[in-house]
Amino acid sequence: MSPAAPTMDTMLPSTGSALFNIPQLAEDGTNWITYKERILTMIGARGLMRYVDGRAMKPVPYAVDPTKNKTMKPDGTPALETEIEELDKKLNEFLMKDSLVKQHVFSTITDRLLLRVQKLDSASKIWEEIHAIHEGKGDLVQIDLCHRLHET
Repeated sequence: MSPAAPTMDTMLPSTGSALFNIPQLAEDGTNWITYKERILTMIGARGLMRYVDGRAMKPVPYAVDPTKNKTMKPDGTPALETEIEELDKKLNEFLMKDSLVKQHVFSTITDRLLLRVQKLDSASKIWEEIHAIHEGKGDLVQIDLCHRLHET
């Protein structure tokens, strides 16, 4: 019996690999440009960009009709057990991958920034907030660095 063909998961180094060690985003955002490129590349290498750019949609759980004590689909028909299980799997997969992206970001930002963004409900909203805070700072740092280089 031949070994199984490698999958994307087995071909990539583990998340503990040095390949995925991203330097922390500086409190003042001075390393924003390089941080952003590194974290997005790492997330992309994991196939999780949809969770950063907002394309990953959280599955909506079926509603429970308390009068019938049944789980109902959006069209008003009762959901089959297999449909409930399938939706639960999709929801769990979404939550797991969204949490993985959050953890990648949380492990590379300061505690102060973490406290500011932790209540946002998705990785894409967290990234959007961090991006909004730091995007302009990188340009200012580059301009300042250019001025300092010309002064010497």
